[in-house]
Amino acid sequence: MAVAIFLIVTAFYCSPALQGKVLPQHDLAQWVGMSKDQQNYMDKNGHAPLWTNGMFSGMPGYVIAGYSNAWLPGYFIAILSLFLPQPLNFFFLACICFYFLSQVLKVKPWIGILGALMYAYATYNPIIITVGHVTKMFSIALMPGFIASILLLFDKKYWLGTALLAFFTSALVAESHYQIVYYTIIIILKFLTK
Repeated sequence: MAVAIFLIVTAFYCSPALQGKVLPQHDLAQWVGMSKDQQNYMDKNGHAPLWTNGMFSGMPGYVIAGYSNAWLPGYFIAILSLFLPQPLNFFFLACICFYFLSQVLKVKPWIGILGALMYAYATYNPIIITVGHVTKMFSIALMPGFIASILLLFDKKYWLGTALLAFFTSALVAESHYQIVYYTIIIILKFLTK
């Protein structure tokens, strides 16, 4: 029932995307320019450089246009978000992960559904999606699942907790948004100090 509610709300909220409309995400347009020297290098040499001068007077290239063999985290995210297109997948993934956290915390299902909807559709999330902070939104969406996986370990559900923690950790790290990873670690440390 929760999944159906999340799908209906997501489809309604993102109905313009289902009509073929596309967000003009400013940061993604900027990314094309920032990654241009890396793409040129890759076209010429067959691999991407690990450093670029295309942003902030130079920085590690893998942060901007990383070419990775880490395909499993992407599939994990796609499966959790039911292979929905963007931007539907952001909201649905955030709902699913938060609902998972609420159930690990043994919250009543209807309260978990309301909490998941509030978490996914918090006013900050549509703003960062609109400007193109794709990796940040994926990281925010995955954060509750990561926390829930750790809590499963504390509940002595070692096999399930370890498996899910491995998937959520790989997905969170693969998104390469270290600010959200940092915040997630702070939340986990707060749990550990209680």
